[in-house]
Amino acid sequence: MSPSEADPVHCSSSSRLAQSNGQIPTVSVLMSTYAGESGANLAESLESIYAQTVTPGQIVLVVDGPIGVEQEEVLARYAKDPRVAEWTLVRLPTNGGLARAMNAGLERCTGTYIMRADSDDICEPCRLEVQLAYAESHPETDVLASWCTEFFDDGRPEMMKTSSVHHDAVVSAMRWRGPIVHPTVLIRKKTLLGVGGYRPDFGYLEDVDLFARLVMQGAQFHVIPKSLLRMRVNLAQRRRRGGWRYCLNQIRYRINCFRIGFLNTKEFLLSTSMHVIFNLIGAPLRDRLYALVRISSAKS
Repeated sequence: MSPSEADPVHCSSSSRLAQSNGQIPTVSVLMSTYAGESGANLAESLESIYAQTVTPGQIVLVVDGPIGVEQEEVLARYAKDPRVAEWTLVRLPTNGGLARAMNAGLERCTGTYIMRADSDDICEPCRLEVQLAYAESHPETDVLASWCTEFFDDGRPEMMKTSSVHHDAVVSAMRWRGPIVHPTVLIRKKTLLGVGGYRPDFGYLEDVDLFARLVMQGAQFHVIPKSLLRMRVNLAQRRRRGGWRYCLNQIRYRINCFRIGFLNTKEFLLSTSMHVIFNLIGAPLRDRLYALVRISSAKS
């Protein structure tokens, strides 16, 4: 599906969210930050959450190890902001990675839904309104994501990452690549707890590992065919997706997918070979390949 074919998504009032059970369901935003983040990025991300047309009931922010004064000042400022009813700060003594941070925060989430967010991305103002309205009117959907717009701080052209929309097509794509953009996800808390949360077993692949386990537990996926998130991208992030360590984690992850039945023999052999080649080619060529599966956001 191309952006021109996507269903239009509009912000409106939140009244339609209250029709099913008499009240707006509770949502906990789950995010983390660490020493490598800037205070400016964190503030921009938090402001995009506080400024939602439907505000979440709780923000759970995990501080993954010590951070600098700039970020501490941002946290102190938003802790006093009354636009979100509950602010929960979880501090970890050392940096343990995203999976451990997410699990530490998940323990403190009180909402019916978990809204994932990253400390350097920017939510569109109606992201939660749109996703929550869909989730409430489609109770069979457990995991709801969206397309996203990738932008670079150095001014390079923005690109949109799109994917299939409906469950079967999304799951089919998962066997070959990562169609679900992790920080766009709205997931029912009971669904996330039902698979034991996140696992740190495969390095930076904690998101695709989670999604594969969710599929095997019968979770239903849907992707909103509209960009509801602006994702900050830099070369360092993409270079982490290459090299021998990342490649070995990919192999271990796909072996596990084969063991649990998410991949059949043919899918395992072909997808593993494809990812080994992709992970080991040089960063400049890998960047060009990334661009091939994105489209200019100017077309949306």
